[in-house]
Amino acid sequence: MSPPGASAGHLGHVARGGLVGLVGSAYAAVCGLATTVLVARGVAAGDAGTFFAATALFGTLAVISCLGTDAGLARFLLRLEADGRADDVRRAVRTAALPALGVACATVLGLLVLAEPLASGLGLGEDGARVLRAIALALPCCVLADVMLAATRAVGQMHQTAVVDRVLRASIQLVAVGAVLAAGGGPAALGLAWAAAYVVSLVVAALALRACLRRRPRPARAGGPARGGRSSLAGEFWSFTWPRGVAGLAQVVVQKADIILVAALLTPGHAALYTAATRFVAVGQLANQAVHQVLQARFTVLLLGGDASALRRTFAVTTAWAVLLVWPLYLVVGTAAPTYLAVFGSDYVTPGTLATVAVMAATMLLAVGSGPVDTLLLMAGRSRLSMTNGLVALAVDIAACLVLVPRLGIVGAAIAWALALVVRSSLGIWQVRSAVDLRGAWGVPALAGGVALACFGLPGLIAGLALEPSPVGALLVAALGGVAYVAVLAALADRLDLDTAVAALRRRRRATPDPTPTASATTPTSTTTTTTRERLTATSTTSGRPARSKESDDPCLLET
Repeated sequence: MSPPGASAGHLGHVARGGLVGLVGSAYAAVCGLATTVLVARGVAAGDAGTFFAATALFGTLAVISCLGTDAGLARFLLRLEADGRADDVRRAVRTAALPALGVACATVLGLLVLAEPLASGLGLGEDGARVLRAIALALPCCVLADVMLAATRAVGQMHQTAVVDRVLRASIQLVAVGAVLAAGGGPAALGLAWAAAYVVSLVVAALALRACLRRRPRPARAGGPARGGRSSLAGEFWSFTWPRGVAGLAQVVVQKADIILVAALLTPGHAALYTAATRFVAVGQLANQAVHQVLQARFTVLLLGGDASALRRTFAVTTAWAVLLVWPLYLVVGTAAPTYLAVFGSDYVTPGTLATVAVMAATMLLAVGSGPVDTLLLMAGRSRLSMTNGLVALAVDIAACLVLVPRLGIVGAAIAWALALVVRSSLGIWQVRSAVDLRGAWGVPALAGGVALACFGLPGLIAGLALEPSPVGALLVAALGGVAYVAVLAALADRLDLDTAVAALRRRRRATPDPTPTASATTPTSTTTTTTRERLTATSTTSGRPARSKESDDPCLLET
């Protein structure tokens, strides 16, 4: 069993990096919700549905084109540094970026040529074809920016993603879409304005990656490229990454295809209703993702160190933190659905949208409470299991949509999505528990969930049944629940490791590159590798409270 200080050190890094991502995600969520509201209120429901369906397709194609490189980089970059292969770190980024760029460019050509039949098949008409052509050229920019930011996250640096993708891109999209609506532009102009943000984010992401790699250690080593050189590195990388690419495709199709299928099986107007009813899900997912992205690099450190106790504790506590962050949102929206939907306009408050909100909120409580099982599977090298889970969930989603949407409308799409998510989460939990010892890991998340239910779920449900829906009532219930929430969390801070998070955030030490990995030109590779691996496991093997004098002792630097 590892000492308490070991897991505390890892949790402190997650707290600092997660805070950076959380702030950026919160800002992006607000901007994304505001953009959806502007479009829903600014144009007819059919035009709004066309825009939402086209941008959902863009997001799907972007994930396909990225080929799972985010997980591949997260698994390999720190391991390459640990093996003294600093030159291969830069080579791995190129290995990831070039194929992704090639796929993105080929996809752009396909979109430009096939825009009309594709839009016709999706029920989007001529306006849909124009929107697809308007956003197509931004796809390579989006993919390259994502790969570059994934590389910075892979070495534990979160602020680049927060600034470039969460703040800058989301701000530009909100302002650009608002300007087009003010000028009276149609769906194609909206698509062009929305896509232009990715051109700017690519330039800034490239500068951020260059600065990040310059700060990474470059240990000297004898001989040429390790382990067979470039071809060996590419083989190692893609043998792990291609299943993740398939899994990422399945995951994003499950997340986005319901909007596209609703437009195709029903009408673009129904797609607009469905998008509005489900937009809050993405808000919570961004916050949850902020924690999971930090955990990619942290799980790599823990798995390299072989400390099962610290890994189990980190998994349990970070799942509880995600529950504490996200469950209040889903409980408040789920119990005050009429008030939430009224933000988009009175036409969006229908029995179908109300039922959709309820199904989505309940499903997301389960998904967040299951923990980062897919992230842990990937960092443990089980990318094929992740792929299998994604494909099974995709099959369930599409089959259920084809059966339920024509019969139940948008509620059928919500049920299909819920079934897919439940299947994927259940498979992930079963596989993680058989691969990694996580006995008792869901006790702390269960406590966190009970607190959220008591403070937000139960009061919101009672208020929803006893009172007429109103913004004032919903805000009052949320505010009173928030006061109780803070008081209960203060009393349970030790059991939920909140004191660890607060202590880590108060340190605010400046993270700097580690000067020690670079050995002299004559240092053997084996010596460099051993030294780096010792640093990787330092927080897992130090007895008692881990030393805090050198933040650079941890190769997974979180620059806050």
